[in-house]
This record gives sequence, structure tokens and C-alpha cells, in this order.
Amino acid sequence: MGLLGEMLVERGAISVDQLQEGLAASRRVGQRLGTQLVNLGFIDERSLLEALAEQHGVPFVTEAMLQEFQEAFSVDLLPEPMVRRLRAIPFRTIRDRIQVAMSNPGDAGVIDRIANFTQFHVEPFVASDSSIDRALDRVPKLREVPQDTTEELLTEVVDEDGPVEDWDQLWKSNIDPSRLLRVHSRPKAAKVVLVAKFPTLEPVGVAERKATLTIADDKEFVRLLGSAATAADVGEILVRYSSQMLDRVCVFAVHHGKISGWIGRGLPLDAGELRSFSVAVSEPSLFSEQGESDSYLGPVPNGSVNNRLLDILGSPMPSEVLVVPLAMNGRVKGYLMGDIPGRGVPDSVREALVPAGRAAGNALAGILRGRA
Repeated sequence: MGLLGEMLVERGAISVDQLQEGLAASRRVGQRLGTQLVNLGFIDERSLLEALAEQHGVPFVTEAMLQEFQEAFSVDLLPEPMVRRLRAIPFRTIRDRIQVAMSNPGDAGVIDRIANFTQFHVEPFVASDSSIDRALDRVPKLREVPQDTTEELLTEVVDEDGPVEDWDQLWKSNIDPSRLLRVHSRPKAAKVVLVAKFPTLEPVGVAERKATLTIADDKEFVRLLGSAATAADVGEILVRYSSQMLDRVCVFAVHHGKISGWIGRGLPLDAGELRSFSVAVSEPSLFSEQGESDSYLGPVPNGSVNNRLLDILGSPMPSEVLVVPLAMNGRVKGYLMGDIPGRGVPDSVREALVPAGRAAGNALAGILRGRA
């Protein structure tokens, strides 16, 4: 892959002096060279896209083409926050493939993230930064999900004494779930392959199981937990919700004094290592690092158990991980562990997933108590 500036000079699209001026402007404002060359009027956008397509070895998509495809693209595949964070615009699906517009189609991390989340083979197309920016402005309108007239999308949560607005209040143990929740429908769903292994908890991801692909916000997360019929449902819902904020996610179950691998999602997560993971709760590990706090966020300390956890996450090694207990009334039912390869986990993610862990712990406790 040659350098963009050299390619444009060799083509006669710009002069050496124009290249130097574009490089200086790019360093000064922190934008890509191609964007600055267009802003300075040295080349037009199509000439830039043709060069970028040759440089990366992928097709290009113009702003007009992207807008046309977006207007016809009604499948809700990626949550809006992820689209904005990755700056990647899905604009068309063809059988098992999804075509995505990116300003840097050589970013393998973004491609893997989309492939893992959608379970589609990703075909990257190069687009200019300005086209991506304007496409992002259209995303909220495009994220409206068509309603199926034959089935309600979400489960309704009803409190006989009035609506419950506060997240923590909804899952306080003194609320009787049988009084609080009335299930009017099961969530609409799509197939996604996950890993599951744990005594008495049935595996998920088999062909007959369905689950929602995205979970829009914490209210929808609560509604889905309220309709969960099995422990596997709870684990799957938690993994889907968490994977919108973390690139690699694992859920571990606590059972008879052992911590065992249960469900995971992310590339290059090692499913075999997750299935075989089982250690005593008393063994020193990342799970004991949180102490009396509600979570742990930091690097993975040295230790035999922690090295096994690193094997599960795979390469690259995480700079820091988030561990959240799934607890009810002080009793831990499991752990959520996740990271974002190459960077730290934002505090906002921690703030969102700590109450999510409490909610999942309550849901698990209620289901397991019902089996007793």
C-alpha cells in the first residue's frame, strides 16, 4: 500500500509543492491529508476516492451513492453509538455480506468489530471524511426499526403501584417480581452464535434460539431481563448489551464454589478456553481484585488464573479490563469481564455496566430460585 501523497504526485493530480502544503495543513489541524487536499481545492473528491481505492485495494463509494443506498437500507444491524464511535456506515447487505463505508478501510480492528457484532462478512468501501460526517447526520432517521404487525417488539413492564422510573429501584430485592412484571410478549429476535457451558444452564446460540441483535438502552435491557425465562436468556441479554460498549465480553457463572466460563463474544475470543475455564472461588484471581467495591477496572495482575483469563481474551493483550459482579443481596451469581483492545475502558462504560450487573444478578437469582 503506497503513500497517498506519492500516488497523487505520480498521477499528476497534485504538485510536490501542493503535497507539502497539504501535509503542513494536515499536521496543523489534525485531519487526514486527503481531506486537506480537497479543502485546499488541489483535487476533487472523486480523484481522492479513486486514489484511496487504489491505495487500499477496495471499492469506493461517493456521497451521492452512499445517501442513495442509506435511504433504502432499513435493516437495524448496529447500535447508533457504535456507528458513531467506529465512524463506519453500513449501507447495504447482500446475503451473508454487509457493505460498510469507512474513511480508513484498512482498519482491521473496526472490520472485526462489525463482523463479530453482526455475524456478517464485512466488505469495506472507502469514503471521504466529509461523506462519513454527513452520513452520520442521517443515522438517527435510518435507525428506526419497522414494526412487525404480527408481533410486539418488546416486553412491557408494569408496576401495579405505578411506573418504576429508577433503574436501581426496579431491581431491589423487596419488590416481588411476580407482582412487578407482567409479560405481554416475548422479544423479537435474530440468530447469533454465542458460547455457553455451565451445569444446569442450557447452551445458547443453537439454531432454534432467537435473541435481539441490539439493545437500544438500559430501559430496553430491563424489559428484556423481565421477560427472560432461563438463566441462558439472562446471560445472552447481558452479553449483547455489554458488547455494544466493550469489544470483548465474557460472562462467568458462580456455582457450588467454582467460577466457570459461560458465555463470550468478541474477536479473537477463544471459545475453547472459555468453555474449559473453571477455578475455585477461593483461588486468587482477577475476580477477587475488586474486594468490597462494586467493580474492578485496571490491568490484569500476574497469576496463574489470570494468565488463563488472558488466554481467553486472546491477542492483543488488554491494557485494562472491567470486571463486574452479578450479585443479589451480597451473593455473587457470576461475573462480567470485558475490555476494548488497544485502549482503556471509559468510566461511562463502567457506570453503565455496574447497575446492569446488579440487574442481571437479580434476574439470575429469581430464575434459579424458581428451579429449587
